[in-house]
Amino acid sequence: MKKHFTDLFRYNEWANNRVLITLEEGEVKDDKIMTLFSHLLSSQIIWINRIKDLPTSPFPLWEKYKLHEIKSMNEESNRNWRDLIENHPRETFEEMIFYKNTKGTKYENTIREIMVHVLNHSSYHRGQVISRLRELDITPPVTDYIVYCRQK
Repeated sequence: MKKHFTDLFRYNEWANNRVLITLEEGEVKDDKIMTLFSHLLSSQIIWINRIKDLPTSPFPLWEKYKLHEIKSMNEESNRNWRDLIENHPRETFEEMIFYKNTKGTKYENTIREIMVHVLNHSSYHRGQVISRLRELDITPPVTDYIVYCRQK
């Protein structure tokens, strides 16, 4: 299970980095794109902090950040997810996490369920960013998992 999640989070990191390179090289400052990508990374940080039982996040969920801030958030998120997976004491991630959502409602999910959610959520919003890039006639990066597999 560790190897599987290591691979998936490396893919997530690779895909996010490809989008960031496109935004930087194209000098993209579109509000919708910046808000969506900010949200994607804020969410990744919120979830890792919930797992670690830390204050949720210094980054509001739907705040729009500048590219240099987004890059910093991306690095923080990648570092924290890598650390969690590499240093997790078990091969599985079935421990239950008790947390409150952003509205204060209490929930519980396993680390595994949260990790799958984070990966799915990130792919969803990357897809929205890529769709918006196309609307702006900007060639988006290819972020398909199979392309990542071919390149590693």
